[in-house]
Amino acid sequence: MRTLIILASLLLPGSLAAQEVRSLGDATSPPATLEQIAWLVGSWEGTGLGGESHEAWLPPVNGQMAGIFHQSSNGALQFYEILQFVERDGSLILRLKHFNRDLSGWEDNSAESAVEFPLVAIEGDTAYFSGLTYERVGEEGLRIYLRLRSGEETRIETFELTRID
Repeated sequence: MRTLIILASLLLPGSLAAQEVRSLGDATSPPATLEQIAWLVGSWEGTGLGGESHEAWLPPVNGQMAGIFHQSSNGALQFYEILQFVERDGSLILRLKHFNRDLSGWEDNSAESAVEFPLVAIEGDTAYFSGLTYERVGEEGLRIYLRLRSGEETRIETFELTRID
């Protein structure tokens, strides 16, 4: 069974110094609404995880914003993620589930098994979730910063995406 535990951090491109790793810890998520991240609505493509990455977000509806991500390598689909930003308790949380290319799930089918990333902060064009960072780069660019952990190994992964719609 493939398992990814995704934790957020921000690494400055071209710099040896990493910014503070954002984690909510025992703190409470700050007030926020979907309007603050609605700039994500649309389709994005680029690179990450050594292959091609695509992510698309639908407009907010009833306190939720739905999205999908898929990863491919050399034209072969690797996996999907179904994503959901949700307004909860006056703040935001990102929820997701992973699927193989045959749509078999990585997590079980209960709602409680979704991987959740509560909001840590929104600063300018960057939304820090405890487990994932989205940074808008100009009008057409998106960087997603991840810390991937597998067993004892931890690494930072950067996705470089461009708006395609």
